[in-house]
Amino acid sequence: MQNTLPTMDRHEFFRLVGTSVGVILLTRCSAGCSKGDAGEPAADPDQLVDLILNLNDKVNENLKVKGGYVVIKNVIVAQTKDGKFLAVSSKCTHQGTELVYKSAENQFYCPLHLSRFDTTGKVVIGPATLPLKQYQVADLANGNLRIHT
Repeated sequence: MQNTLPTMDRHEFFRLVGTSVGVILLTRCSAGCSKGDAGEPAADPDQLVDLILNLNDKVNENLKVKGGYVVIKNVIVAQTKDGKFLAVSSKCTHQGTELVYKSAENQFYCPLHLSRFDTTGKVVIGPATLPLKQYQVADLANGNLRIHT
């Protein structure tokens, strides 16, 4: 009985293995180069927001200090150095990275690609091109803030 299985020489075996490994590595490495963000997606600009923040709650204590801020439900709420409360969407419009508030510059800052936004949400420095969604802030005079669209 004669062997009918196809044979492969050593050179062809290593060529196929090398090609397979190369394809696997290429697909894995190129996924990291995509423009999509691996983090949370940016907040929906049409999302309705209606939040009540109690300034006496421990999670909101940063808001008692000028220059302090908190992030809650994709909204960043900050107290400016002038004592005014602001609220804008907390995700950078470039790739959705969570913003921080820089009180010394009175701007919202993206730590990933260094975009900057003024207190109205307007882009000051790119690469972001779209403004942040701005929310209304009402001081309810009982230690609560209402943030809403």
